[in-house]
Amino acid sequence: MVQGDPAKLMFSVIMPVWNRAHLVGRAIESVLTQTYQGWELVVVDDGSEDGLTERIAPYLSERVVLQRTPHRGPAAARNHGILHSHHPIIAYLDSDNAWHPGYLARMRDALSEAPAATAAYCQYRIHRRDRDGTIRPAGVGGAPFSFTVMLDEPYIDLNTFVHLRKCLEHTGLHDEGIRRMEDWDFILRVATAYVPRFVPEVLVDYSLRCHDDSVTCREKAKPAATLIRGESRVHDGPIRVRHDAIEYTWRSVTDEKRHNWARMRRKEFDTSTFSAWGYPYMLQIEPTNTCNLRCPLCPTGRGDLNRPPRHMKLEEFKGLIDDTARYLLFAILWDWGEPLLNRELPEMVRYAAERDIKTVTSTNGHFFRDEAYMAALLESGLTTMIVAVDSISPESYDVYRKRGTLGEVRAGVEGMVALKRKLGSKTRIVVRTVVMKQNERELASTREYARSIGADHFVVKTLNPACGSTSLDSELVPDNPRYRRLAYREGTMDRIPSEELCARVWKMSNIFSNGDVVPCCYDFCGDMKLGNISERPFTEIWIGPAYKELRRRVYTAKDTVERCRQCVDSYQLSESGMFAESRQFHHQSGERLVDAARSRLLSPQVLRLARRAARRLGLGRI
Repeated sequence: MVQGDPAKLMFSVIMPVWNRAHLVGRAIESVLTQTYQGWELVVVDDGSEDGLTERIAPYLSERVVLQRTPHRGPAAARNHGILHSHHPIIAYLDSDNAWHPGYLARMRDALSEAPAATAAYCQYRIHRRDRDGTIRPAGVGGAPFSFTVMLDEPYIDLNTFVHLRKCLEHTGLHDEGIRRMEDWDFILRVATAYVPRFVPEVLVDYSLRCHDDSVTCREKAKPAATLIRGESRVHDGPIRVRHDAIEYTWRSVTDEKRHNWARMRRKEFDTSTFSAWGYPYMLQIEPTNTCNLRCPLCPTGRGDLNRPPRHMKLEEFKGLIDDTARYLLFAILWDWGEPLLNRELPEMVRYAAERDIKTVTSTNGHFFRDEAYMAALLESGLTTMIVAVDSISPESYDVYRKRGTLGEVRAGVEGMVALKRKLGSKTRIVVRTVVMKQNERELASTREYARSIGADHFVVKTLNPACGSTSLDSELVPDNPRYRRLAYREGTMDRIPSEELCARVWKMSNIFSNGDVVPCCYDFCGDMKLGNISERPFTEIWIGPAYKELRRRVYTAKDTVERCRQCVDSYQLSESGMFAESRQFHHQSGERLVDAARSRLLSPQVLRLARRAARRLGLGRI
C-alpha cells in the first residue's frame, strides 16, 4: 500500500547497461523528463568496454548514480542496482528503450488508487528494424492481466512494470542463472504472489530486435522458455487438490480461480501485514450443528457445543457462495453435525455445483431411507459422499457410535450404491473407517465389505484422540502404532509437542450453520468468532483486522491461544498421520488417460483410446 505519505511514492529506477554508450543517452533523458520527479536513477555498468562511463558522466548527479560491476548479465546488474537503491518502488528501464513523460506519474497513480496494490504495468509501443535498417512502429503490446496467459507467454514487459520493494521479500531477486527471458520469470514470480494492476495506456517505447547487441538477438529463447515453463508447470494444466486422502481434479477453471489457487499455495506467510495471499479456495461449511448420535469425542454428541441447534438456510448458503464463487474450488459440507438432517442440502450442493465448485459431505449413514431425498442429493452434482462405517461387527461399532445402529447403516449404504447405479450418478461413494482400539483388527473385513457393495473408495482415517479438553488416548487409540495419528514417547501415551507453524488461519475457514466465521473446527463453540456472513460478506471478514490480528497471535504466541493448545496439530504426527490407508476400487483411468493425451505424452494408438475415453467421460475434445 502506497497511499498517503509522499515518501512511499518514490521510485528507484534500475537501468542495466552493457556496451551501449551510443544508445543510453536517450533512455536516461526519458527519465529526466518525467512529469513526476519522485525518483532516483541507478545506472549499472555491466562491465562495458565502449567508453560508457564518459558518455554517462554529464548526466550524473545526486539522483543519477553510476554503479560498476564485472560483466555478469542483465539479471545480476538489476539485482546490484536494486541492492544499491533506496526508494520503496522499483521500476526498470533498459538502455535501448524509453519512457513517455507521464509514465512514472501514471504508475504512481495506479499504485496509490488501490489500497492493496503492489505492482502495476502499462502498454508499450513496439519498434522493429526493417530490412533496410529503418526502425518503425510495429504495433502495441500489453493487455489486461491474465495469469493463465502469463504462464504461457511473456506478454508483460519489464520496462512497463513497477512493484513495491517489499515484494522481493517473498519473490526473491532476479534469477541470475537465466540468460534470456529472466524478466518473464521474475514477473511470473511476482504475479504468483500478487495481482498486478493494468494501466491501458501506451507509455513506453520498446525496441524489439532493433540492435544486434540486444539480448533478444544474442541469446536463444527456447532454452530459457523451456526452463521457465517447466518451473511454472505446477500452476499450469489440471489443478489437483487432495482432501481426506482423495484427489480432486479441475481441468478447466477461470483465470481468477487459477491465479488465486496459485497464490494460496505459497508456503511462506506475509508476516509484515499478516494478510493472506488470496482467498480460500476451500471452505468448510456446516449445514447443521445437530446430530442423532452421541459420539464421545464430538462436542455435539457430548452436549458441549454451547450453540443453539440450527440448520443453515438455503438463502444464507447461496449468499456465501455468491460472495466466494470467484475463488472457491471446493466446499466441505460438514462440521459439528449430521449434514443429511438439513433437508435443503441437495439444493445447496446443486447451487455450488452450478458454479463449478466441487462438494463433499460426510454422513453417519442413518438417513438413507428417504429415497426421494437421496435421489435429489445424488443428482445434485455432489462430488463425494463419505459414509462412516467404522466396523462390520455391532459390538465394535457400538463402542464409539453411541445410539447408532450398524445394521441400518449397512442397509442404507448398500441401498445408496444401488440407487447411484440406477440414476447414473457420478457422485463418488467413500466408505470410511476411523480406526480405533476396538476395530483395528477388522480393517481387512471392512475393506472387503466396501469393495463387495460397490463403493468407489475405502479410506482408513486415524483417530483424533482429543477434542477440546476431552482426551481419550488411552481408551481409544489403537495398539498398533501404524494406526495412530500421533507419535508418543516410547512405552507411554505421552504426546510429543510440535513446533510446526499453523497454516490453517492463512488458508481456509469454517462457517457455522448460523453464519459465524471461525478459524478452524477446533473452535467448535465460536470462542474466536471473526464475524458473521449475515452481517458482513465472508470476503471482507477474511481480509479484515480481526483475522489479521488472529494470524499475528497464532504466528507469534500460539501458546496463548487455548484452542491452539488443544489442537492435535500442536503435537508430532506418526508416520501414518491422518490417514493409514486409501484404496480406490474403481480407478479413474480414463480421466488420467485424457490428461496424458492433452499433455501429448501418448502414442497414436493410445491417443485413440484416450479420445474414446474423453467422449465417454464427457471431458471434451482432445
